[in-house]
Amino acid sequence: MLFDNVTGQSKRIPTPPMRPPAPIPKMGGYLPTRATATKKYKDKLIGEINAAIEKSIGTADPIDVSVINYNAAVVNEVIESLKDSGWDVGSVYGGEQDRVAIITLS
Repeated sequence: MLFDNVTGQSKRIPTPPMRPPAPIPKMGGYLPTRATATKKYKDKLIGEINAAIEKSIGTADPIDVSVINYNAAVVNEVIESLKDSGWDVGSVYGGEQDRVAIITLS
């Protein structure tokens, strides 16, 4: 056979030790996911709308809220909750190029 004439101790090819895995960035103690990012975006948008409403209490002017990094699904969900709460959402202006929108409440 092929290895019948081999004498001596067998040699093993040394393998370098494995490096530890790269650290995973964490946000607030948990891994960032699309769901948590969407929830943070929605919470931030609701906070901005609440701040604009509180600022405009006692005025007759419509309330304009600008939306940065326009996410149509989240903005539509927030608009539906505003409508369910009795707000008249007069208009939503948005552009796909600049990803900015303005929500007008009255």
